[in-house]
Amino acid sequence: MRKVLLIEDDTLLSWLLEKILKNTYDVTVMTDGLEAWSWLTSANQPPDLIVSDLKMPSLGGIELLQYISEHETLRTVPVIIHSGYEDTGRKKQCMDLGAWAYLVKPFEPEYLVTEVGRAIEARHVALANRLG
Repeated sequence: MRKVLLIEDDTLLSWLLEKILKNTYDVTVMTDGLEAWSWLTSANQPPDLIVSDLKMPSLGGIELLQYISEHETLRTVPVIIHSGYEDTGRKKQCMDLGAWAYLVKPFEPEYLVTEVGRAIEARHVALANRLG
């Protein structure tokens, strides 16, 4: 089963997103970016995808994306950012840092599921092509 790291500090939204994804994916939930970064850098195998809130305590989504983009192993992991802000500047910044998608809350659960599936598939095709 493909692994998804979900980073969300809102308990209710975290529960809902986990519920949406857990039937198809092995979901690990973290409540802030710093906790997630610590877990990511100590994990034996990175997740297949990260779904992260933009605004979080300790380490926000943009900073987390920056760290991921500079990390040798993690930079191939697609990241979907979700935010309550329709901010084209922040969206561009996230996309420039390598985010797969930027979703504005509220969004349709089906759209999230579709984007998660597309991102994971694209990553695995790219990794397979790299390996030969």
